[in-house]
Amino acid sequence: MRSSRISIWLLFVFAHAILSAQNLDVLNIHPDLVPLLDKNMAPFYHGVASGDPTQNSVIIWTKITLPVSKKIALVNWEVSKDSSFKELVNSGKLMTTEQKGYSVKIDVTGLQENTRYYYRFSYGNTRSIIGQTQTLPQNPSQFSIAFASCSNYEWGFFNNYRLIAEDKEVALVVHLGDYIYEYAPNVYGDTSIGRVNVPAKEITSLYDYRTRYGLYRLDKDLIKLHQMKPMITTWDDHEIANNGYVEGAQNHQVEEGDWLTRKADGKKAYYEWMPVRDNTYHELYRSFKLGNLMELIILDTRIAGRTKQVDVESDPLFMDTSRTILGKDQYNWLLTELRDPSTGWKVIGNQVPFGPLFQPDFKGSANKYMDGWDGYPYERKKLIKTIQKEDLKNIVWITGDYHCSFAFENDLEATADQKDNASVEFVVTSITSANDDEWVSQDTAIMAQKDYLKFNPHCKYVNNVDHGYIVVKIEQDKITSSFYYVDTVKKRSAVKKKGKTFVVYKNKAILQEEK
Repeated sequence: MRSSRISIWLLFVFAHAILSAQNLDVLNIHPDLVPLLDKNMAPFYHGVASGDPTQNSVIIWTKITLPVSKKIALVNWEVSKDSSFKELVNSGKLMTTEQKGYSVKIDVTGLQENTRYYYRFSYGNTRSIIGQTQTLPQNPSQFSIAFASCSNYEWGFFNNYRLIAEDKEVALVVHLGDYIYEYAPNVYGDTSIGRVNVPAKEITSLYDYRTRYGLYRLDKDLIKLHQMKPMITTWDDHEIANNGYVEGAQNHQVEEGDWLTRKADGKKAYYEWMPVRDNTYHELYRSFKLGNLMELIILDTRIAGRTKQVDVESDPLFMDTSRTILGKDQYNWLLTELRDPSTGWKVIGNQVPFGPLFQPDFKGSANKYMDGWDGYPYERKKLIKTIQKEDLKNIVWITGDYHCSFAFENDLEATADQKDNASVEFVVTSITSANDDEWVSQDTAIMAQKDYLKFNPHCKYVNNVDHGYIVVKIEQDKITSSFYYVDTVKKRSAVKKKGKTFVVYKNKAILQEEK
């Protein structure tokens, strides 16, 4: 009888051991992401990233993915002046937990200005890939930044990210938002190319948002970009839900729960996954100065202060003076930065077109783009009038959101007259998200370019069919903006095409095409 009891006990122990061993193999990650994992990168499957550089500090980031039985992880980090890590300048350990989404983010301080650094992470005997980053120069004579926007996983391959990563001219990348998209599979995308959203639903919870970032950050081209370049980011709407504003979103319905909870979950996931510096209020509008050369001003036209959009100019609320795209605090902060005489160029990273922008309907008419600054006429007019009255100069907007390339001379009423220009604006097309020829034939889309120019006489360039990015070279006396495109996003490609280049000279809000 005793031997039978021992046998049963041994069988129980053996079965428990098997189940425990199997449990150790279950990673703390959505099961649909497991087939996408590169085992050679374990447990740092999502690579590394750096961001928000200053002259003496930079954020470094990674995420660790371990078996579900591991509730905490102690991760080591190192920063060196050389890739062999013989010139170590800083190191440490950081504990991460489920509460942090198992992300690891360190604000590395005490660095030298204008210096390249290498960094890596380790857990036990395993190491991450080596990332490289760069602190900002103190007072450079020139500086080049790549601007990107609107990277939808299902619409195509992130070939443009690879091109930016390999561009030796680029010292810094600014992502203007729509880094992820919230939709369920095959709602807004082209799943025929084999790229399908995970989870297989519209994302609304913290777990959902974490999973969607996890999908994007397993993309090899995006891993490469973050590995090679420091990035400054801001969000647009799709990081939470389409056409969002402070109190709601077009793509948020009652059955999807409380908006404020959804927004908080989206923001938390963003701060976990992006190499941005945490702050008390989780406000993303901020600035970075490079001596007297320039100030990079990063706006949040979506979450910080935007009131609800209106759809048409005839809406009684259209001219309401209480409607705002920035909110009072951010608007006052922006004016303070624009008035600061210590820096020459004011380069504004902006989510939606400052414009004006009249949107053709492919039928010979056009309407204002109401989700941009045009939809908030009181605040837009007030800002332009202040710029003109106070003679504020050298303001250059770099904008995302619209999935087309534009070069604008900003004025109040969309005129060809250059005497009333308040600033200039370059709108970057999407990394992959659909532009016009995904909805109509390419011939029809190209014909629509004439309507863009017709209804927007202040517009000097439009490309509504290609996907790419902008490289902006800032010098003391001029800014040069070049549009770059990849030949396709429907398959992997490294074919780079150069579009037009425009020059803006100091104290002149006028675009000159470089031949």
